[in-house]
Amino acid sequence: MNEQETPEQETEITPELLIIMSASIAAYLGKNVRIRRARFISDQGQSSWSQQGRVSIQSSHTFSVNK
Repeated sequence: MNEQETPEQETEITPELLIIMSASIAAYLGKNVRIRRARFISDQGQSSWSQQGRVSIQSSHTFSVNK
C-alpha cells in the first residue's frame, strides 16, 4: 500500500488475498474450494435492508461436510 493510499482506497483483490480466502474456506470445510468471484462490499452503514439482504443470501447457501 502506498503512503498516500488509505484502506478505503484499496479496492483491488490481490491474488494473495484470494489464496488466503481459499485456504481459510478449505480449512473450515475440510476440502479444496474454487473461488469463482470475489468483490469488496462498500460499507454504506448498517441499514436494516442491507443487513436482511446479507442474512438472506448467507442462509441460502448450504454446505454439506462429509466426514
